[in-house]
Amino acid sequence: MPHTRSLLPLLVATVLPGVGCALLAQKTPTPAARIGEAELAALQPQPGARHYLIVYGSQRKTRQPAYSHTWATVVTATDAPGCPDPDVVEETISWLPADLPIRTLNRKVVPGRNYGLHETVRYMLDTKQDLARWGPYEVSPRFAHRFRVQKGFLDSGAVGYQCIDTWGEAARTGTGCDCIHAITDMDPVYSRSGYPLAFYGFPASLRVVRRVMHSPVTIGAPRTHDWLLPRLGLDQYPIERREYHGRVEPYDPANGRVGLEQVAPPLRPGAPPQPKAPVPDSKGIEPGPKADVPPVPTPVPGVP
Repeated sequence: MPHTRSLLPLLVATVLPGVGCALLAQKTPTPAARIGEAELAALQPQPGARHYLIVYGSQRKTRQPAYSHTWATVVTATDAPGCPDPDVVEETISWLPADLPIRTLNRKVVPGRNYGLHETVRYMLDTKQDLARWGPYEVSPRFAHRFRVQKGFLDSGAVGYQCIDTWGEAARTGTGCDCIHAITDMDPVYSRSGYPLAFYGFPASLRVVRRVMHSPVTIGAPRTHDWLLPRLGLDQYPIERREYHGRVEPYDPANGRVGLEQVAPPLRPGAPPQPKAPVPDSKGIEPGPKADVPPVPTPVPGVP
C-alpha cells in the first residue's frame, strides 16, 4: 500500500476532526479501567515477587501506519527457594488482527488476537520494521494487576481489532481497538482523546511510557533492569534501547499515591488538569548502563 494512501485515513480520523472523532469514540468496556480503590487495597502482594514493565515500539522508516506497532510486557520475577535466580513469567499485550496484515482503511471491527512476545518481534522483523524498547522498569503490584486484568479482557474475545478505532464501527460501538488503545484503555482517567492516533509507532510507545512515569507506578525509575532481557530471550534480537528522560512520580504506598487512578498530569494541550502532589526530587536517580545492540539474527519464519 502506498505511503500516502495508508496515511490519509489516519489524518482524516485523528488530525482533521481531532476534537470530534476522538472525543466521541467509545472506549472498550474493559474491567481494567473500573478497578476500584477497595479492590486495589485488598490486593495481597505475592511473597518474593517483583514486577517489571517493558514497552516496545516498531515502525518502518517510511512511517506507514500499517507497518507500525506498540506493545508491552509485564514480567513477574519470583524468588525460588534454593535457586540463585528468580522464576520469571512474562505476560504480553500485543493486539493485532487475527488475520494479518493490518488494513488501515478498514472501518469494521475484525477478530483480534493477542500475539506472543516472540512471534510479535519476529513478525515486525519479517516486515522490515525497526524495533525499540523502553525498560524494563520495576512497577508496583497494583499496576501489574491492572495490566493482567486488561490482558484477560483482550484474551476473552470480548473485543476485536480496528486499526483506526476513532471512526467507524469501533468508535460507534466500543467493540474494537487498535494496538495502542489495547494498552491504554485500562487507563481509569483518560479517554481515547488522551491517546490520539496522530502518534503511532515509536511516538505512541513513548507516550505510554510517559503516562506511566507521570503516575506513581514505577519503583526506582528511570533505572532499568536489563538482566531480564536474556531471561526473556530478547537479547537475540536487534531491538534498540531507548531511555526515558523526564519527570518521574515514584510509587509510594506509604502516602497513598500508588497508581494510574491517583495522579494523571495532562498528556496533551487541552486535557483537563488533575490534582497531584508535589513532584519529588529524582535527580539522584541514575539511568542504567546502555546495552549493546545485538547483531541481526538469522531470518525466521513469520507469524503462522
